[in-house]
Amino acid sequence: MADLRVVCLHGLGRSPSDWDAVGARLRAHGTLVTPALPPHPSAALAAAARAVAPGTVIVGHSMGGILGLRISAASAAVRGLILTGCPFPVARNGRTGLATALDYAGHRVAFVRSLRDRPRVVGPRRRSPAGLAGVAGVLARPGRFGALARAVGVPVLVVHAVDDHHVPVDFAVAAAARHGWEMRVLESGGHHAHIRAPGAWTAVVGPWLDTLADT
Repeated sequence: MADLRVVCLHGLGRSPSDWDAVGARLRAHGTLVTPALPPHPSAALAAAARAVAPGTVIVGHSMGGILGLRISAASAAVRGLILTGCPFPVARNGRTGLATALDYAGHRVAFVRSLRDRPRVVGPRRRSPAGLAGVAGVLARPGRFGALARAVGVPVLVVHAVDDHHVPVDFAVAAAARHGWEMRVLESGGHHAHIRAPGAWTAVVGPWLDTLADT
C-alpha cells in the first residue's frame, strides 16, 4: 500500500486545528498537511496549491472544498479529492420550486439557531467578504460549478451530514449523482462533521483512502 500525502483545507474563518480530531487516522495513510489559509480566496488558493505535491489527496471542508475542486481541475499532482460539508448548487431533486425554497428556508433557520453551538475556532479567525461572496456564487451559479466539476478527472468522495443546515444534504446528493462521485451520508455531525462526529467521519473516509492507496 502506497503512502499518500493528505492535504486538509479548512473552511472560511476556520483554522488548521479543525483537523485535530481526525488527524491521527489520516496520518495512518501517509503524510498529513494542514495549511493555514488566508481569508481572501486568491491568497487561500495560492496557499493551498503550495501544499500540493505529486500523489496528494485533498480533503476540503466548506470553502476548502471549492479550493480543492479548483486545484484538482488544474493540477496533475492530485490523486483524489474528498469534499466534506462543501457548498453545492441548489437542487430540486424532483420537488417544486416552492417546496425547494421552503426546505432551504427551514435549513437556514436551523443554521442560525445552531450558530451558538458551532465548534470553537482555535487560533485567529478572520472573515473575508470576498470569500463569502465566492462561496455564495457557487450556490447561485450551477453552470459555473458544473464546468469546474467536469474538469476534475480524479476520484471524488462526497461526505455530508443529514443535519448540515448550512448546505442541505439534498444539494450534495444531487451534485454527486450528476458528476458520478462517490457519496457517503452521515446521520449527524452538521456542517463540521469531521469535528463533531470524527469517529463516523473517519469510518467512511478511511476505507476510501485505503482503496485509493491500493490503486
